[in-house]
Amino acid sequence: MSDAAELFQAVIDEHRRRPRNRGPLPTANRVARRENPACGDLCTLQLQIEGDRVVAAAFTGAGCALSQASASLATVALIGRTAPEVLALTKDVEALVRTGHGPRLGGELSALAAVHAFPARHACALLVWQAAESALATPEAER
Repeated sequence: MSDAAELFQAVIDEHRRRPRNRGPLPTANRVARRENPACGDLCTLQLQIEGDRVVAAAFTGAGCALSQASASLATVALIGRTAPEVLALTKDVEALVRTGHGPRLGGELSALAAVHAFPARHACALLVWQAAESALATPEAER
């Protein structure tokens, strides 16, 4: 097994077994729900935004290990970022998943590069990131 595959397996397994920020976020003021009808994965991302910065993030949902681990990774990565930084990150993650390259990514998020070899799994990894874009695009008053 390659180093990239081992990293992917370790990170996904860790976040699957011990998801970060899983559960309701009562203080959320932005929420988006995404579902992958092809496989049944479901993710609801909840964000608390103060000013232009994400101060808390959480997710609920069900699905494969990859979709749930990606949601856990996303909540960790989004906290502390401004809305423009979150949108840039979602684009970088999408590029990473689709091509195997993500210029601004490091740490655990870099493990998602291995998904690029499995096109059928792209939607699983990207579900939460699409929810993040939607949550930021919907003003609080329209939730």
